[in-house]
Amino acid sequence: MKEDLMNRLKILALIVILAVIVFIAGCAGAKKEDIKAKDEQPVAVVDQAPKTMAILPFENNSVTDPDKFAPLSKGLSAMLITDLKNSGTSLKLIEREKIQSLLKEVALSQSGSVDQATAVKAGKILGAQSIVFGSFMVLGNKVRMDARIIKVETSEVMMAESMTGESDAFMNLAMDLAGKIAKSMKVAFNPVTLKGESDINAALYFSKGLDALDRGDKKEAKRLFSKSIELDPAYKAQVDNVKGLN
Repeated sequence: MKEDLMNRLKILALIVILAVIVFIAGCAGAKKEDIKAKDEQPVAVVDQAPKTMAILPFENNSVTDPDKFAPLSKGLSAMLITDLKNSGTSLKLIEREKIQSLLKEVALSQSGSVDQATAVKAGKILGAQSIVFGSFMVLGNKVRMDARIIKVETSEVMMAESMTGESDAFMNLAMDLAGKIAKSMKVAFNPVTLKGESDINAALYFSKGLDALDRGDKKEAKRLFSKSIELDPAYKAQVDNVKGLN
């Protein structure tokens, strides 16, 4: 009887010991899983906004003398590129010359209509993560600018902005639009202070200079750029950013 009781106590003690071992092992395993789970958590990405951007020529929807203002199609996009570059932005902007070469290949005229599908296609060819396109309209002494930013990978609309102002404030309007683009992309924008009359004719001479340069007529391009700076010295910063002039 006494021996039987001792055997039962031994078995009970063994069961208790095994239970303790299993409990300790389970806790250790849980801690390892917790550590592993923490280690495998993805690192948070602070800013996933696409930083490589292409700005296409704007469509000319002018009511007042549309042929006269057609060159601004190239001029406005070039001005936006310069304004963003000179603002300390972290955006990587594709050069205007590369964009022009693409437009010639896909047979898009400088004032032709660019829809979202075409913009996305152009963005993919250019290697851009985001693309800006839009239109402008001159009506009397007023100018309206409309711009959209599309995320190339998903065709998502990241920005759709419109702005209206005096035609002789063309450069200032372009600078304001550049600021809206930077804000939409969540990047810094420290605009250069403009000193000039912002004459729309200066914008036209600058834009015509781009046309001449794209035709390979550097002499005429220099003449037109000089005329632009003569009318408004603020355009020197725009001319200085033009590649292929020298």
